[in-house]
Amino acid sequence: MHKVVVERPRGGQGWAKKFPRPQVPFDDLPKYQGIKRPHEHRKWFTDVLGPLRRWLRSQVGRPWDDVYSEACAVIKPDSVVRAHIKTHLLEFVEQDTFMRAGEVWCFRPYAWQGGNELPIRELNGHWQPFYVHPESGQLREIPAKPRSRWRDKPADELARVQRWLDDTTLIRRMNGSWFECRMEAIPSGASHESGPCLFDLNTHRLLSREDAMCFYGRAARCVAKRQFARRELRRHGLVNAPVGAQPSSHSRLSASRAARR
Repeated sequence: MHKVVVERPRGGQGWAKKFPRPQVPFDDLPKYQGIKRPHEHRKWFTDVLGPLRRWLRSQVGRPWDDVYSEACAVIKPDSVVRAHIKTHLLEFVEQDTFMRAGEVWCFRPYAWQGGNELPIRELNGHWQPFYVHPESGQLREIPAKPRSRWRDKPADELARVQRWLDDTTLIRRMNGSWFECRMEAIPSGASHESGPCLFDLNTHRLLSREDAMCFYGRAARCVAKRQFARRELRRHGLVNAPVGAQPSSHSRLSASRAARR
């Protein structure tokens, strides 16, 4: 394991060959200079930690004491290289855990990591993906957090305020109330000069295909709508929100147009 993880050529060889040190004339050399000064930022140390992380993942569910004993039997502290591997092994596993309100928490020594105590689910990251359960003593893996990308935010916002039942029926929340909208696709050659064929009942204005994609997520327009009754809200698991809890359709459409500009 220590040969796979550590014994790897240092990085930066291509950089050192592509940008060699400048040949300075002897008279222009500094009078005093440290030994390491001309050798800085040339090469760097590299570790291949993927095999170590995969080995720990294969041991999930076993007692941590047994896993650590097997690791110490192989990674003996007889050299600096093997001791370096053990350091990474302990960095990957959070051992200072405790139970609070039925949830696993851990201690954090640094304030910039979220305080002294935080739930173990908030600790998921590349450098500490495992923990030891405080009651069973087993090695567990911290559940991965869903990655949030900037391109997914508009789709997430639409998912909170609307729901497509089929290609022609849309459930949408407007001004805090849920409506059932009958939708029609906007023709590909339609433009603002087409007149009533682009009029949308929700926005009360003419919509282009680009505006419809920003507002509905599809090139469609609303031609009829009705508000849900209480029984229909319960059937779909929906709740009307206060009037000021959601921006109006006109302000959102204006904001989307301003963002494109």
